[in-house]
Amino acid sequence: MTDHALPETESVREEAGLHLHWQGRRSYKSLIPVPRVLERDDELSFQSDRGSNLVIEGDNLQVMVSLRTQYAESVDVIYIDPPYNRGGNDFRYSDARFQDPDADGSDSEYVSNVDGGRHTKWLNYMAPRLVAMKSLMAENGVIFVSINDIELGRLLMLMDEIFDEKNRIGVITWRGSADNNPSRIQIEHEYVICYAKNVTQVAKAWTTPADEMKETLLEQFEELLQSEPDTAKRAKAWGSLVRANGRDSLGRLARYTHLDEAGPYQVAYRVHNPKKGGYQYGVTKKGVVDSVKARGTYRVPANGYRFPAQTMQRYIDEGRIVFPRRLEQIVQMKDYLKDFRGTLRSVIDLDARAGSYRLKQLFGEDFDGFRYAKPVELIELLVGAAGSKDALVLDAFAGSGTTGDAVMSLNDKDGGRRRFVMIEEGSEEDPYARTLVARRLRSAIETDGFDAGFTFLTTGAQLDREAILTLEKDKITAVICQTDRSGTRSGIRQIDGRKWVIGANQRGEALALVWRGATNSQVNADVINEALSETKALGLKTPIRIYGTTCNISETKSFVFCQIPDEILAALQIEDAIPEDIEAELEASNA
Repeated sequence: MTDHALPETESVREEAGLHLHWQGRRSYKSLIPVPRVLERDDELSFQSDRGSNLVIEGDNLQVMVSLRTQYAESVDVIYIDPPYNRGGNDFRYSDARFQDPDADGSDSEYVSNVDGGRHTKWLNYMAPRLVAMKSLMAENGVIFVSINDIELGRLLMLMDEIFDEKNRIGVITWRGSADNNPSRIQIEHEYVICYAKNVTQVAKAWTTPADEMKETLLEQFEELLQSEPDTAKRAKAWGSLVRANGRDSLGRLARYTHLDEAGPYQVAYRVHNPKKGGYQYGVTKKGVVDSVKARGTYRVPANGYRFPAQTMQRYIDEGRIVFPRRLEQIVQMKDYLKDFRGTLRSVIDLDARAGSYRLKQLFGEDFDGFRYAKPVELIELLVGAAGSKDALVLDAFAGSGTTGDAVMSLNDKDGGRRRFVMIEEGSEEDPYARTLVARRLRSAIETDGFDAGFTFLTTGAQLDREAILTLEKDKITAVICQTDRSGTRSGIRQIDGRKWVIGANQRGEALALVWRGATNSQVNADVINEALSETKALGLKTPIRIYGTTCNISETKSFVFCQIPDEILAALQIEDAIPEDIEAELEASNA
């Protein structure tokens, strides 16, 4: 297919209502690749015994289908930063994968901003991936998608189609930085759109980790109130406490360094009217006066005051107004910690350069290996608001690894047990799942002392009955740990170096494997007894789930037999017939 060619023309059928139509719309839901084996790479993994975080290298559609057995309807929060379709080296498209999602994508080419079919290609790329993400989301799951104005309109209509418009939670404007290039309108923002899988199952009001930190700080203030009767000493001690914790721990709450009889506060510019037409009056230390030029009045904001005179007088009487040293300055207002609300707002002001600063912090000042890295603080805000402390977080466009960094940072701040699954293919020139994501996460753990780790997985061969039966033991071990149903939501922890036991689920129950090929992998009494002994020695629990091709003993409370490959195929939702030659061999082995 040429740069400007499009898929074959589809017939258009009549549909009620307004919808987005493009060439490819009627087929995207059927573009489902065959599951793959996800193989562990010990050299790229780091402290994998600390939690069940995953970094997976491969095409995200192929990987998500391969994760369904354990993560279907399990993901609490998804954040993705997909290609914006800017042109240049932003969006790679494979027509071969559009036609066959199992293709290797070797024909991938960057889509230029003069390609007449670029929006269609982008939709054909995004649609099946959003469907796959929805299938992994829990019923109360939420998805955030970063985007700019190039594809915003089409993305909203696509999300309305896949998730249903009634599940649209909102559109956030992230004001990150100004574009100083000459233009008609200087762009200083992007968007983050938010949908639920089922909005009726999502909390009606979100709080953020800052709300919990607020309560902790207020408790410390109460303790200080009891232990230090002197007002001046108490204020000094409070300021020292807040500054000692710093912005890294307290975030926005680090601004609340001041203290008076009513409690901790920050000094904020809250008296200004946001637009022209505000109230005009004078403010002195004694109170409000009619004339803005009266003796002792402070400078009036350019747009006037946002409050009427009687409200300003009440704030002065309550001691909530902060008077500057010089009259040519504008009065400020006390913003009390007890009134703080960490609600996720529709406009977020956060310097976009913070993403690059974090990479330089981890890799050195000369690092410039990734453009448009998102700030950790942005992902912390989204994930912290929408997910609980034990949320499972998916990022199918891992990029530089910011989401994993943010999840570990959140856990470090609030003691959470959130986990992440990061998927990234990178490019032929730079496979940055390994060259950047894994390196970044390891560096973050070592630099900030996070109590975390991750397992690095690579995408291997396609899985079907015949392929499973020809796998070597290490490969079939990986497949079992990837697909065993007792690992739903949490995955299976792989165990190496044992004769029979190969893993354990979150409940601590053992998994065992007998594998000597398709026709000689029978589970018998000797195997079961040895596997039970290994399980006890490892401190694991029963029942053991023992995999093999056949079993000549009835199940007991101590073990469950899982037949290869049927158990794996059922978990992968693959239906196929047994080849006649293999069926004959299995019948002979059972005879």
